[in-house]
Amino acid sequence: MTSSLQQEKPQFYDAKDIIVILGAVSQEITLLVNALEMSEKKQLWGIPYWQGKLHGQYVVIAITGIGKTYTGMTSTLFIKEFQPRLVLMTGTGARINPQLRTGDIIVATHTYEHDYGSLTTDKDMVYRPMNSPDDGKEVINEFKPSAAMLALAQKAIESYQPQTIIIDENISYENSVRFGVIASSDLFGVPQARIDLLRNQFKVDIMEMESGPLGHVCQTFSVPYLIVRSGSNIAQEAPNNDYLRLSPIAALEGAKFLLHFIKFLN
Repeated sequence: MTSSLQQEKPQFYDAKDIIVILGAVSQEITLLVNALEMSEKKQLWGIPYWQGKLHGQYVVIAITGIGKTYTGMTSTLFIKEFQPRLVLMTGTGARINPQLRTGDIIVATHTYEHDYGSLTTDKDMVYRPMNSPDDGKEVINEFKPSAAMLALAQKAIESYQPQTIIIDENISYENSVRFGVIASSDLFGVPQARIDLLRNQFKVDIMEMESGPLGHVCQTFSVPYLIVRSGSNIAQEAPNNDYLRLSPIAALEGAKFLLHFIKFLN
């Protein structure tokens, strides 16, 4: 473990030497599960998970399920059960930033929940602070991993070998990895008004359904975390066909980079 990460400790428990890795669906964690050494498949309250080692690190890998409720539930349950020193998330998301391509990777510096507020006729969403269990204390709708985690991510980004992405026989390119912004909600598709709002208000790169609540849970419980997302389809109202075609490519690339990042946790 690096000295910078040693100084970053969960607030409410003595961390064990284990990392929890989460993805929303099975395709987002398949590469990582297949790479496990000493792999064991188990269950926690009916949720399947795999335990073993990646690059010498003890890890638990699980599927959160899709959406904010399942993500909050699964991440909290696994944090409570395993008391990890770190939580990582990998996965895919719709491309809000038009410069992103399928398979390009965003490491989140900020995550937001873009469906918390009032839905209006003329302004789409009007946002407000969140209210916590702590006597309704207001919480800003913005979640950020620590400087120590982002410093490790920077090292991983600088040393990562771009991967060749093949969309079809006419489209191929080398992907990129950079820092960016991710916004989450329980909306799979959104109209252009919401896309414009996400671009203009939050400067969003990728929109999906899990990263915001994962950041919310980890920040609330003071658990170190990092989120990696790879762009799949362009954000749109009805993404089904494009998502089914492009998300397997994105899922693989996100997991590749996360596996590379784990090397820097030694």
